[in-house]
Amino acid sequence: MSYKVGEPIIVTKEGVNHVGIVLDKFLINKATMYDILLENRSAFTMINTAKTKQIYINKELTSKLCDTGVITPTMNYNTLFENNQLPIVRA
Repeated sequence: MSYKVGEPIIVTKEGVNHVGIVLDKFLINKATMYDILLENRSAFTMINTAKTKQIYINKELTSKLCDTGVITPTMNYNTLFENNQLPIVRA
């Protein structure tokens, strides 16, 4: 499954789940990577869905909570974009 820019997702970091939105999506060596902005305004770059990593997009929780509308982020991607408030996370 591929996530779109602005889509809400659940990120698991060291066993703790966080709500965030996708800032950017790109390919590196045939792997889809994402830049993510969490609700606490932390930004992560080059995150994917591999559970072997310390930080990853939790596909199961995202489909259960975000895709069904149970959880919605307090941040709105379109509003942040229009107000030029999106962080620059790529080097």
